[in-house]
Amino acid sequence: MAQVIPVNVQVPAASTAPLVADFVSHALRVAYAARRDVDRLSGDEWGVPGIYVLLTDDGSHHLYVGQAVDLRKRLLQHRSRPKLPWVRAVAIKRDTSHGFNSAEIGYLEGRVAAEVAAIPGVTVIEGRRDQDTTLPPHMLLSLDELLSSVLAALRLAGVDTHKEADEPEGKTLSASRRKRPTAKYGTVADLLALGLLRAGAEVHLSQGGRSANGTVTTSGEIVYGGVSYASPSKAAQQALGLQSSNGWTTWHVGNINGPTLDSLRDQIAETVGEVVE
Repeated sequence: MAQVIPVNVQVPAASTAPLVADFVSHALRVAYAARRDVDRLSGDEWGVPGIYVLLTDDGSHHLYVGQAVDLRKRLLQHRSRPKLPWVRAVAIKRDTSHGFNSAEIGYLEGRVAAEVAAIPGVTVIEGRRDQDTTLPPHMLLSLDELLSSVLAALRLAGVDTHKEADEPEGKTLSASRRKRPTAKYGTVADLLALGLLRAGAEVHLSQGGRSANGTVTTSGEIVYGGVSYASPSKAAQQALGLQSSNGWTTWHVGNINGPTLDSLRDQIAETVGEVVE
């Protein structure tokens, strides 16, 4: 069953009032405002740090991804001095007592810009690709977890966030009852759950004169170039610029001489003893 992201949407009776959606799992509040109506955003609520996406409707599929310490003020600046012919804004803030800080929105801006730019046919205008990485690793992991809700927020705005086929690789542990399966079993998420791999671990590859590194998220994805991939092979393919690549044997954990993901997966049978449904 596909993951469901719970969201509460408030639709004001006034046609010019921005819609507001609360993504409860990650404590994000999102405002959807037409360009003409951004001044209707409350300064008390939206004069805070966050990220935003400006959407066009001219068929160009051009988007602008930005950050601001004052979302309302920045959107008003974009209305009077537009970087592109945008018609709607999606403003995202943390719905907590402290909210985001400048380093957090710097990282998120880069991550969201990279994720959106990876969508076929979409062009990010002046969005940052070099996300701020000055935060400690555990904070970067917690921010990475927000991306599913951020992309869901864009889907509610009508953005097609579908990327090329990118599914978790490997048969899950529930796929067999055999004690020592000869086939490869387990996903990256299973490696995390069994303690064979830790969230935040760096992974490295080097092949054909090209090298790259990524990080493992709490959900078992690999982030390379600011984009998260559910498939290790898809991440390796993008990193190496190839049509195909076996990410299980290509990605090494810790450093280029560290164990491969595949060698860690070989330990699953020993760790669990018996695979059960």
